[in-house]
Amino acid sequence: MPLTPELKHHFLNLYHIALSDSRVDMRELEMLYRIGESRGISRSDIDTLLLQPGQENFTPPETVLEKVDCLYDLCLIAWADGSVSPEEKEALELFCARLGFRDENIYQICTYLLDEASRNTPKENILSTVAQNL
Repeated sequence: MPLTPELKHHFLNLYHIALSDSRVDMRELEMLYRIGESRGISRSDIDTLLLQPGQENFTPPETVLEKVDCLYDLCLIAWADGSVSPEEKEALELFCARLGFRDENIYQICTYLLDEASRNTPKENILSTVAQNL
């Protein structure tokens, strides 16, 4: 699968979460690669992207489910090293706001997704739950 501008931004955002506490744990990097695999992106394509990110404009996902999909990946990266730092949580909340969620909902959205990520809930279950509550 080609690395579209949207996927490039998504993976750069995932890497940003991993970097938000000033260090990238190997488990975070491995989670990044696993997420890439699930989306048909090779390790070498991810490596190239991280080394040469480019200057494309950010285009946020359009639907609520696409936004939750992205946020859940961010939560999986945040939990990959076994804990979520305050910096990672703050970065997640900023991404949530950047994706257009209302300020009064951001804390609950992030808390829910981080809790589910801590249990490694399959993404399909998360998206199904969200879809039922739209």
